[in-house]
Amino acid sequence: MFLVYEMEYLHPVNDKTSIQMIPFSSKYQEEYKRIYNKCYHEMRQALKIEPVDYIQDDSFFESCMDKVFLFVSGEEIIGSVAFKDNEIDDLIVNAKYQSQGYGKQILLWALENIKKEKIILHVAEWNKKAIELYRKNGFEIINTIKIDNE
Repeated sequence: MFLVYEMEYLHPVNDKTSIQMIPFSSKYQEEYKRIYNKCYHEMRQALKIEPVDYIQDDSFFESCMDKVFLFVSGEEIIGSVAFKDNEIDDLIVNAKYQSQGYGKQILLWALENIKKEKIILHVAEWNKKAIELYRKNGFEIINTIKIDNE
């Protein structure tokens, strides 16, 4: 069992971002899979979520390609974010670019581009760095959900 917080964007921030993100393209598929699995591996392992490497094959991409946006430098993925209606999902930053402010820039880009009245996201209680990022940028916990993964 573990906890997931539902957070809502309740306190808009005035910060803006200048980064440009691009829609997901299949040419980034293998790199995205590697970065995504690495970003979530430790958490999924600690919370005993199987499979530990979530993206196992290409079927993952069939359902989400139009919802994922990439922040790319040259040909390398710095990070990405996905939208599902009014929900920000799967905000990830390539491990070698973490703790450099890219997570905040990607979050700000998402907030500027989602264009919905009520913006929410979900984050595992385990992911303290993400919770801190979201709180500093206008999100507040509105609900706690227990996930029984046993």
